[in-house]
Amino acid sequence: MKNIEENAPPKVVKNYYRHDYKKQATFKSPDIQKLQEVKIDERTKLYIALDADPEQARKRYLTRLETKGTFSYSTRKAAAPATQVKEN
Repeated sequence: MKNIEENAPPKVVKNYYRHDYKKQATFKSPDIQKLQEVKIDERTKLYIALDADPEQARKRYLTRLETKGTFSYSTRKAAAPATQVKEN
């Protein structure tokens, strides 16, 4: 029996509290200085390549949002003020 235990592979126990056993993903942010800014509305900006057409990028962005159904100018309106109820 002792011979079998000596030839057995070592038991591997993962320590889930340590994160160094898995390589972390790294993301490199683009340099904004090398891109041009396209303003969609007061809260939305796109950054595209310097040689790209800003109007084409704006149209693509708006059509993408319209097809998703998540964008309309009516949703950007301010909420109506609350009315006060007078008690008699």
